[in-house]
Amino acid sequence: MAIVVDGKKIAKKILAAAHQKIMKENLRPVLAVILVGDDPASQTYVKKKQEAAESIGMRFLLYKFPKTISLSELVVEVKQIQKQNLSGIIVQLPLPKALDKKLILNELNSDIDVDFLSWISLGKLMIGENAIVPPTPGAVLEILKQHKIKLEGKHIVVVGQGDLIGKPLTNVLIRMPVTLTTCNKFTKGLTAITRQADILITGVGKYNLIRGSMIKKGAVVIDAGVIFKGKKMFGDINFSEVLKVASIVTPTPGGVGPITVAKLLENTVNIASKNKI
Repeated sequence: MAIVVDGKKIAKKILAAAHQKIMKENLRPVLAVILVGDDPASQTYVKKKQEAAESIGMRFLLYKFPKTISLSELVVEVKQIQKQNLSGIIVQLPLPKALDKKLILNELNSDIDVDFLSWISLGKLMIGENAIVPPTPGAVLEILKQHKIKLEGKHIVVVGQGDLIGKPLTNVLIRMPVTLTTCNKFTKGLTAITRQADILITGVGKYNLIRGSMIKKGAVVIDAGVIFKGKKMFGDINFSEVLKVASIVTPTPGGVGPITVAKLLENTVNIASKNKI
């Protein structure tokens, strides 16, 4: 039976350290969050970010816009918001389909883009010039660190190549002493590949994508996928099946999610420290 990762406990450690840094350096970090539309999941995520931010003494500025806002209007608003002395800014995804996501994200100042979603931020990540790590890859690395998983020589398989998880995570892991395999929706023989993984990381957003039979015995399984069925949240893995095969596994909810939020705020505090805000 696998060890179940306690994401909330790890997140508390990160947030406590961030709060200590704020107090020690007398910082006044400010995080601006742009929320467009009324997606229930997005509202829940934003609320959790606000609660965590305020718990460590961070100022949280929420800018809500209707889903009917035009692209040109939103661009103007983003530019106006960034005239303030901010330590971090994020656009909560997904945006309404009518809006050009890439155009909006590329309006973000890469110096305070704590989610790492602008092209400039991603470019810095690709060439290894990033001063901070994107939140979800940061959460994955934190789980491995807290559970004392040595990476040298390990075969890591990443399932999913999305902008939030797969792509940035691949760019972080490729510079580490591991054998790295990435998979997407066109990958053939997925089971044969996932069964080779010492560490399997998935971030697709597809219910029951990873079954117990797809896991190498004793593997570490980190599930960063999120799917809602009604009001209930699930990950990519069949948790009860994987639990019997893996050595360490993350639950959903309560696994990667809380740590990702903590890492986002840690990034914001680190930028505040760097800029002496």
